[in-house]
Amino acid sequence: MSSREQLLLVRFGDRTFESIQSEFQDENLVYVDGLRFAQNTAESYTAALGNINSHEFVEKAINLRWVQSFSAGVNAYPLELMKQRDIVLTNAAGIYGPNIADHTIALALMLCRKIEPIRRAALQKGWPEQKRTPAPGELAGQTMLVLGLGGIGIETAKRAAGLGMRVIATRRHSSRSKPDFVDAVHPPDQLHSLLPEADWVTICLPYTSDTADLISTSEFGRMKTGAHVLCATRGGIINTKALMAALDGGVVGGAGLDVTDPEPLPVDHPLWRYENVIITPHQSGYSEAANERLEQLIRENVRNFLNGAPLRNIVDLDLQY
Repeated sequence: MSSREQLLLVRFGDRTFESIQSEFQDENLVYVDGLRFAQNTAESYTAALGNINSHEFVEKAINLRWVQSFSAGVNAYPLELMKQRDIVLTNAAGIYGPNIADHTIALALMLCRKIEPIRRAALQKGWPEQKRTPAPGELAGQTMLVLGLGGIGIETAKRAAGLGMRVIATRRHSSRSKPDFVDAVHPPDQLHSLLPEADWVTICLPYTSDTADLISTSEFGRMKTGAHVLCATRGGIINTKALMAALDGGVVGGAGLDVTDPEPLPVDHPLWRYENVIITPHQSGYSEAANERLEQLIRENVRNFLNGAPLRNIVDLDLQY
């Protein structure tokens, strides 16, 4: 690395990456608590590590060659500007798959067992004499349709199959060999023909121009009555108004959402009021194990960048993932 180059490392939530700072302290690595603290020195950096989704910063960073995102989704990044400037963007694909999959299956189990309404009723009315009987009350034997068989999708499918579910999926490259725990993989354009088969529609896709409002009125109309929808990747893939209409009409049996549109979801938004909707505040990506995987990825890519070696997880700026 030439003496004029610098790497920028930006704090991520409560993660300050002390070990990475220490490891690369002799490599012109600059740490800041937030991207705003690097705005005035943006032109100094040839690489930036963090959620560098500020158009203003990228515009000022005239020497920037590489950005390492700490998230898997990159829809908030100035992708067109990065494409024009030939800036390489790498993401955290595969890092959060296990914990997001666990979270998704947790939502499914809560909905299947009707844990939230049972818990609420017990808190409000006391211990019930007459117990509820959830129908069917177990996931085994049900069909889960996984939309997007990437890192998150594969981990979710693996867990669903382990619970005895039949798993079918869509994937852009459907001709690739499928995992043994997935019954069938189809191209995305077969979505409408697959929806009637699914008891659970699980969205494991990034948010792109192709996936915005992917699940809307037409798609809900093709689902079997009582089907459930799950999403822990990005809001905006499920159309919120269409979802509420499907819930009101009894078409959808429930929804488990770690992401919403809008997000943050206002406390007075009507989606909170549904007994058969479980919402968590974009929490699924957080785990200490994921933190460790992220640090391993950062270390590997920093070393590769400094040595002129290929980087992991390069984003296709046209496909937006």
